Amino acid sequence: MKKYIIHRLFMKAVFTIVAVFALNSCTDDFTEYNTNKTQMMAVGPKELAGLFSRALYEGCTWLTTDNMSRMSSTAALHFCGYTACGITNQEVLIMNPGWQNTGFNKMFASVIPPLNSIMDVSKDGVNTAAYNVALIWKVWILNRLTDIWGPIPYTEAGNGKDVVPYESQKDIYYKMFEDLTNAVNALNAELKTNPSLKVFNAGDLIYGGDVSKWVKFANTLRLRFAIRISNIDPAKAQKEAEAAIAGSLMETNADDALLTTSVLTSGGNGMCRMESFYQDIMSASMESVLKGYSDPRMEEYFSPVAYNSVIDAAGYPAVLKAQVGGYHGMANGYEPIQINYFKSYSKYGPRFKDGKQLVTPINIINSAETYFLKAEGAWRGWNMGGTAQSFYEKGIEISIKQWRGTSFSSASITSYINGTTTPIAPDNYPYYDPAMTNIPVKFSSDKTAQYEQIMTQKWLALFPVSFEAWAEYRRTRLPKIYAKKYSANALVNPAIGQIVTRFPYTTDEKNTQPAEITKAIELLGGVDLETTPLWWDVNKNGN
Repeated sequence: MKKYIIHRLFMKAVFTIVAVFALNSCTDDFTEYNTNKTQMMAVGPKELAGLFSRALYEGCTWLTTDNMSRMSSTAALHFCGYTACGITNQEVLIMNPGWQNTGFNKMFASVIPPLNSIMDVSKDGVNTAAYNVALIWKVWILNRLTDIWGPIPYTEAGNGKDVVPYESQKDIYYKMFEDLTNAVNALNAELKTNPSLKVFNAGDLIYGGDVSKWVKFANTLRLRFAIRISNIDPAKAQKEAEAAIAGSLMETNADDALLTTSVLTSGGNGMCRMESFYQDIMSASMESVLKGYSDPRMEEYFSPVAYNSVIDAAGYPAVLKAQVGGYHGMANGYEPIQINYFKSYSKYGPRFKDGKQLVTPINIINSAETYFLKAEGAWRGWNMGGTAQSFYEKGIEISIKQWRGTSFSSASITSYINGTTTPIAPDNYPYYDPAMTNIPVKFSSDKTAQYEQIMTQKWLALFPVSFEAWAEYRRTRLPKIYAKKYSANALVNPAIGQIVTRFPYTTDEKNTQPAEITKAIELLGGVDLETTPLWWDVNKNGN
């Protein structure tokens, strides 16, 4: 039965992975320990690093060559306005339940069970660092799932039982806050006696085992979650946000959570694969903002349109031929005939070229986000330890340095922060939209404009973390990205302001846990549709 695949794989301390990394192993062992998926063994302390490395990589599978096309390219990247997708059905909002089943099942079958095993072996003070770092990563995984589907299993996720209870999104958020708080408190106690504490060593593909970095990651997640619920539960949001900033946060590019791909022998960064497929291209929304601001990140995010023999075909529009050598974005929800002109638009930037799959790390969280979270908190009147403007400007600085390096001149960054130019009308043939918005980068004295500025620059700084950008777009409906031009999905009408707000529940779960899915839909507070808002999304979806 499918239930065995989803909920019972890896159960009871005998695993069919096995991604084994001895705690003192080196990255040369990665291939041996992460490709043998048939060996059976019990889990003990020496297996923890291998299990964790596998949980990290599989947890990022939506961003790797394995599943990026199914989950990111054909969904979040264009839902949030970063790209247009070369698979036309998905660009015009046809949902693909099979792909979404795979994305959901992967997390519950390949990520949660090994994390549970690490926690089982490490609980009760046996290995406090291993237990709590695994818990932090588990929270990150389950947050992404609840922010896509809504109510999901949380407390008993991966329990190996026939029935795995679904919980409301509000309850899940409250439990995530509790789990992160407990994890940080436990890790800080360990760091007091051993400030250089490491866990999992080379098995930690993000921070190389540095426990202090995981504390920053956890506090930043707590702040992110607080902001997420700020419109639906403002008192709880403020309390959690102010508690989060009392601890250490991700504040420099050295804190960026980047999954290392260089130790892999296959797979790797999925953006590079999409570049080779010519599947993701710059959106018109990105063109409007990046060009209008003369944004120094544009040449890192995207590439100039390259000459292709297709562009010389008879009848090819002259206006599109002229785009070769420049940066150009395509309209989202383009009508199907426009796929013929897809190669007239900008692909990903140089670090995401095909061939760099095992060179370019995978973005998990960019540290610049911390400052935009603080900026919004301060904008709301919370005690964030500074002003909305100061955090806004620092977030821009950190983001530009992330992409252009520390050698990029401070004067150029200051000039950008004080820029008064506004987004432009993009060259999105044949629609030719007006400018996306009229706000400059320079921080406004108008409070409403300030909020749009914070969210627009946060959107730029989140790139390419599309699932987070999509969540924030659903929460705020900012930035003011262009609506889809066309929808082939009768349930989503962009003309009346409708967007995709979630994924419907998977057919596998409907077949194996029908009673729990019925309960989940009741907890959702609406019907099981892609237009039903989640708990924290207070926006009306459509006119």
